[in-house]
Amino acid sequence: MKKNSIISNYWDLIDYNVHHIQHSELKASLILTAYGLVFGLAYDVSGSLPIPEKYKYLLYIMGAIFLGFTLTSIFFAFKTYIPRINQKLKKSVFFFHDINFYYKDAQVYSKELISVMEDEKKLKELLAEQAFINGVIASDKYMNISKAIKFMIYSFCSMILILILEFLLM
Repeated sequence: MKKNSIISNYWDLIDYNVHHIQHSELKASLILTAYGLVFGLAYDVSGSLPIPEKYKYLLYIMGAIFLGFTLTSIFFAFKTYIPRINQKLKKSVFFFHDINFYYKDAQVYSKELISVMEDEKKLKELLAEQAFINGVIASDKYMNISKAIKFMIYSFCSMILILILEFLLM
């Protein structure tokens, strides 16, 4: 096996994790967009739906349940955008946070990057740590978006139940 193909495997793993990070963020964007549409439609039709007086509190309770599921889903969707950065690892020339806050000067960064690229062992260690960081971030985002989707399903089911009750009680 060539030396470059081994290093390429590290980059492929990093790209794989970045791919999952991007998909989680795309799903979070779609969830927030869907809720924007739902709230827009709800605002447009809210004044035209009559609520029978004797079932008013039942519909309010169902609305509160819908709102609770919705806010929980939105919370996890927003949480998908906020990765937790592990500060316990050594400084890396590949980690954007370290580049911004640790390497204050382009010349210092360039020298360190060249040094890392010429030292295969150090290069592999830093790439493995970057793959680890990206994997942890991808996992956190995946768990958050899974929860957001779950609560979105609950909120849409409760919304459908509210609409069914509204039309049955009219």
